Amino acid sequence: MGYIEEEKFIGTLVVDSEGYICGRVASFEIMPDKVLMTLYKEEVEEKEVVDLERLKETLMMFLFNKVSPKHEKKLYDKIRKELKLPSKAPITEEELVTFARMLGLEIPTKKVRSLSRVNVDEPVDMALVEQVNESPLGRAVILKEPWEAKRRGLPIVKGVPYKTTEEVKGKLVLDSKARIIGHAQKILIGRPLGLRVALETYKEEEEVDFEALMEFLLSRFKNPKSLFKQVAKDMGIKPDQVTYSHVLSWAEMAGMEIPKKKVKKLVTKNILDLPWTAIRKIGDVILLNKSLEELLSGEALVRYAEESGA
Repeated sequence: MGYIEEEKFIGTLVVDSEGYICGRVASFEIMPDKVLMTLYKEEVEEKEVVDLERLKETLMMFLFNKVSPKHEKKLYDKIRKELKLPSKAPITEEELVTFARMLGLEIPTKKVRSLSRVNVDEPVDMALVEQVNESPLGRAVILKEPWEAKRRGLPIVKGVPYKTTEEVKGKLVLDSKARIIGHAQKILIGRPLGLRVALETYKEEEEVDFEALMEFLLSRFKNPKSLFKQVAKDMGIKPDQVTYSHVLSWAEMAGMEIPKKKVKKLVTKNILDLPWTAIRKIGDVILLNKSLEELLSGEALVRYAEESGA
């Protein structure tokens, strides 16, 4: 393993020899006789929160029998009056919920997911590192030992037991040099079984920056209502039918320069069909026993992504 700057190591994915995720690098503890990596894990939290858009729609339907942007101000004025608030007091989630409960309405909710960072209580000795590498999909470390498997009390299995598509689909795939090359797609039936992998990268693309476009347009109109009114008039529709797509079309027809922003999107370059013998281990991720270059020059069947139907 060559030398890597410490700050570039932070956030690196750490995987044990069985393919189980140990965590990501948080920091280093440098001791007289060894260097330890402290880790963290990202856990998905699912919370139920008030669905504000649906709540506003529910209130507008109850009060005005219609959902429309122009009724939003009337709704807020009604809430201020009923809750005895100042005429310019902001209406937040709290006021909307309070008012809805006063009317005896059910509060609509939705589930949202967020990532929370949890520290791993045991550091990893750098002496256990087998490979470190990076690809456009990120940096990864593979350990020499089943560090995480032991922590979880999982059996250390010889070889690679066959799996179903449901068991492997979506798992990250790392080659023998610890490069993240893509995601598993499906199991292929044959003798032996095969594995289809999407070889992926991030591609930088330009797309319309709606936030910047609206900011520019609103600098020329008094408020969103007057903008939508003008768009509706020129497009031959009603103001409450105006969408962002209409606003964009209207701005393009007016010859305005449309602001763009660059975004990175995960794209599939090719499809790689591998024999089961090319797999080293399957855990949280799939570890291959050869480098991508070796697989491409030998055992693998490469298909163009657009022709594969994947």
